[in-house]
Formats: sequence, C-alpha cells, structure tokens
Amino acid sequence: MVMTIIVEEGSRKRRHGRKRRVYGFILSLLLIAAWVLVIWSMSNQSYQQQTIQPWLHQWSEKVKIGFVLPDVQFTYGEHDYSLRQRPYDFAEFIFRKSAHLFVYAVLAVLVFGGLRYRKMHMLTCIAASLIVVAIIASIDEYIQQFSPNRTSSIRDIGVDLIGGFCGITIYVAMKTMIRKRRSRRHSSTPNK
Repeated sequence: MVMTIIVEEGSRKRRHGRKRRVYGFILSLLLIAAWVLVIWSMSNQSYQQQTIQPWLHQWSEKVKIGFVLPDVQFTYGEHDYSLRQRPYDFAEFIFRKSAHLFVYAVLAVLVFGGLRYRKMHMLTCIAASLIVVAIIASIDEYIQQFSPNRTSSIRDIGVDLIGGFCGITIYVAMKTMIRKRRSRRHSSTPNK
C-alpha cells in the first residue's frame, strides 16, 4: 500500500514536470516570435523614422561640451565616420550598431534559454541559437533593402552574430554565478 502511494506520487511529479517543461517551451517560442516581429517591424522603418540625430542636436544644445573631441575615424562599408568632423553621424552609427548587438543578444538568449529548458546539450543550444540569429539577421537585412534610405550589409549579420554570442556568454556566466552563489548558501546553512 505504501509502495503504491510512493510510486503514484513519483509518477504524478514526473507528469507535472513534463507539463511544466512543455508550457515553458511554448512560452519561450511565443517570446521568440514576438521578439522577431519587433526586429522585423524595425527593419520596415525608414531611416527618417529611426534616426536619433534630431534628438542628438537638441541634447547637444542643452549640454555644452567643454573639450575638443578626439579624432577617432574609421570606415564601415562605404561610409567614413569621424568623431571630430561629424560627431552626430558617429554617435548615431555607434548607437545603431549597439542596438544590433543588443537586439540579437536578446534573440539568442531567448532561443538558447528555450532550448536549455528542453534539457538539450549546451553546445547544441549555442549552435542552434546562432543559426537562428544568422537566419533572422539575413532576413532582416533583406527586408532593409526595401526601406527608404536604408542599406543592407552582410557586415551587419556579422555584428548580429557577435551580439548573439555575447548575449549567450553573458547569460551562461550569470546563470553559473547564481548557481554557485546558491550552492554556497546551501552548503553554509547548518543541517538540522
């Protein structure tokens, strides 16, 4: 009798755990789909809709910089950027590429977390996440071809992959730190 109750309890817990994993995976798929829609909706916006230069001009009128900007210059694609000569273009470029890194870091973490929730091997999750990032980024760049004053660049797909990899790295590092902190806390509490 007691053995039957224990077996039934274990069976119920396993079913509940499986249900929880399925619901968690479905939730992660919905979050991924929503995030991809956000990315693609931004791809459909024109340069004029996305530019931050008007805000930069307003902000710079309020804040007076009391020093000369360094002469940082580089070329990305066909465009030259210079902090001293065209600071607004430079700042907007940095903002846009940082946005690419952030947006695709979040996408990679969502995919990675969803796959890890399904108890898949870590390397498989990393590879699958980066493949999803590459596919979505490629479609994103394709869509940008049709937006006014926007350019499509294979370099941006590379930036997106770097963002995805950094996102996964930060996520795994944070989870590891949290797990270590919890295990230290549990090992330091005296057994009663």
